[in-house]
Amino acid sequence: MVLGIDLGTSNTVSASLSRDGSPVLIPDANQKDVQITPSIALIEGKKAYAGNFAENLYETLPDKQIISFFKRSFGTQDPVYFDDFQNPWFSETVASLVLRKVKNDAELYLPDGFKQAVITVPAHYNDVQRKSVIEAARLADLDLTAIIEEPVAAALFYGSYNKKIDEEIILIYDFGGGTFDLTLITKTGNQLNVIAKDGLSKLGGKEFDDIVQTTIREDYEKAFGIPFPTDKLTNNRIQKIAESIKIELNDTDIPRNLSKWIMVGRDAFEATFHYDNYADKATQLIVKTEQAVNRCLRSLGMQLTDINKVVLIGGTSSSKLVYNYWKKKITGPGQELVYHQPLSSVAKGAALYAASFSNGNSQAITPIDLRSVSTYNIGLAFENDSKKQIDLLIHRNTPLPVTSKKVYRINTQQNPVVNIELCQFWDPKEDLHKLGTIKVGPFGVTGDLMLEVQVENRLNGTIGIKLKNADNGRDIKFEFIRKASNHKYDFQQQKSIVDNIYLNNYI
Repeated sequence: MVLGIDLGTSNTVSASLSRDGSPVLIPDANQKDVQITPSIALIEGKKAYAGNFAENLYETLPDKQIISFFKRSFGTQDPVYFDDFQNPWFSETVASLVLRKVKNDAELYLPDGFKQAVITVPAHYNDVQRKSVIEAARLADLDLTAIIEEPVAAALFYGSYNKKIDEEIILIYDFGGGTFDLTLITKTGNQLNVIAKDGLSKLGGKEFDDIVQTTIREDYEKAFGIPFPTDKLTNNRIQKIAESIKIELNDTDIPRNLSKWIMVGRDAFEATFHYDNYADKATQLIVKTEQAVNRCLRSLGMQLTDINKVVLIGGTSSSKLVYNYWKKKITGPGQELVYHQPLSSVAKGAALYAASFSNGNSQAITPIDLRSVSTYNIGLAFENDSKKQIDLLIHRNTPLPVTSKKVYRINTQQNPVVNIELCQFWDPKEDLHKLGTIKVGPFGVTGDLMLEVQVENRLNGTIGIKLKNADNGRDIKFEFIRKASNHKYDFQQQKSIVDNIYLNNYI
């Protein structure tokens, strides 16, 4: 059997395949009618609660913080939480709790367990963020077969049900709880071609929640004339209340204002949410996604009218505001705006992709020929270069896998140690991601050295590096240094923390 996991910012969903090869969602082990796991955790001493357990128990643990939106911290190397023993918890460690919970659900649901597992990642994730997801799987003792981008997984699932989309240009619009992704694809038979990608790393349902939370705080302060409380229980409660109100505002068929009585501590007050104000601020967020869409299309010399279908996926895409906004844009002949199981299509597509790795599987699984492209430009820059010049090695939207190299003449007497920064970017002036520093030296030779730096961008979007002496082809040892952090990430330490914690009363 196989397991596909959509590790989402707000919710995590997993899926496997039924005997006829159709994707099915994995239910919660304790609540069989629940198929979504909130991507949250609570930690209390040597106990941890992930998913639905954490959501149900936070009221009984008023001094504990709900750890949420940890996915936004992937790749930062900064702790997202400190436990009662002052151990730092990184985003990867918290994510591993959610993955362990989902893994346990799958093992209890699938009689023969699973052999192939695939986790999805946002299409715009850089190398460090992708490797953070892989690290979270290691911490969870999850034997990972592959990672796949969320919009691509959704496209696989959509394509499995729609045989008439061959040779069409399809835009997968993935507006989730914490990120926005878009991917342009074409399909020919069992071959899925990714032709371009774009996205926004910190734009999602959380920003819609923030609009509501701002109103709650302002109305409280107007009612009582004091600052809004900052204790953890109040923060946890308001987070859940805001999410519920946001959903109600998003789903209303007839625009109307909402009034809600809200309890904060012992104080009750009425908060009023003006629909027009909410819709105006929410639309400003949606406009940012359109700007990313247009940026992606311009990179290919295309316009929105060149798109045949726009497929909406992700929790925020379920909003009527989002749907109505794009309904006004997708009006050309032959164009279509599509909802296709926006909350479950990513996990189901991941399960289909996992099955494509199975050998001798009795299920009738069609092999998937996935062809993707580089999300970012990839380049190198000497750390001490006053001109800050970046040598471009791999262009954005280049078919993967791809390998490129650059040869530098190094005077080893003047430069006994060389530091070269590995960079990913769309525009080096606006969104330059410095992934880390390649440190090489001291060199074992004197004089000039022809240093060959080879960079590989793999099919899964991660990056590999090799250094050679260009004159004789011999490998050169180097150290790759991530950005400095006050709390150094140590896999063995984090693994020990996770292994020695009691999760959800059953692990």
